[in-house]
Amino acid sequence: MNPTPPPESPTLEDIAAAGARRIRDADRLKKSSDELKELVLAALRAGTHKPTEVAKKSGWTGAHVRKMAREAGIEPDDRYKERAERLRKAQAEGGPS
Repeated sequence: MNPTPPPESPTLEDIAAAGARRIRDADRLKKSSDELKELVLAALRAGTHKPTEVAKKSGWTGAHVRKMAREAGIEPDDRYKERAERLRKAQAEGGPS
């Protein structure tokens, strides 16, 4: 049985190329995340879709979408205001969310 030859060591060029790809991909991810955030916030402002549907379709958690909305000054519409107030009160009291 022949031993497996040792793998070739990556070159500095291989490492530099991988680093450049990582930076490029990070920039693309940031841009696509920013674009998605704007779409999500626009949908929440318009109020034509349920916030849970918007969150589900975005791929983000409901908590993350709610946080983004509050940071953008978007308050829950009347359909969800009572529930939102109960959640805020429970969180302020240290209870379950």
